[in-house]
Amino acid sequence: MTENNGISDEVPLENKEKLSESQANTKKYDLSQLLMVSRGDMSFVRSIVKMFIVKTPLYIDRITKEYESGNFHEMGEVAHQLKQSIYAMGVNTLRIPVMAIILVGRNNNPDDDLILHIANLKHFAQLVIQDLKTDFEL
Repeated sequence: MTENNGISDEVPLENKEKLSESQANTKKYDLSQLLMVSRGDMSFVRSIVKMFIVKTPLYIDRITKEYESGNFHEMGEVAHQLKQSIYAMGVNTLRIPVMAIILVGRNNNPDDDLILHIANLKHFAQLVIQDLKTDFEL
């Protein structure tokens, strides 16, 4: 387990219990919306996947930095930018943490679960990126 300023790369113990076996064995993303929008153009899909792989860690790093600086409004704004990619890529495991981070930013009022949401965002994004790299041979 690596840790960066209190934000762990591993799934918090209380969340491991919530992951069913079927969730662990299913795809971590769903490109059906992207395929529909692109009309099956795999070169377009591949370019979007590459962009997601490159930009998502940058967004998460920025979210983490804004959190550490206490800039919760800006943290929420960055999470909002990331939300678009998460929805386009059909990454359902990232929807709850990103929405929670956005709401904290809008309200400028951090709660006790914020660090957990950031840790989950980071962890599950790494898993999705790993799968995308494997599946798209990147």
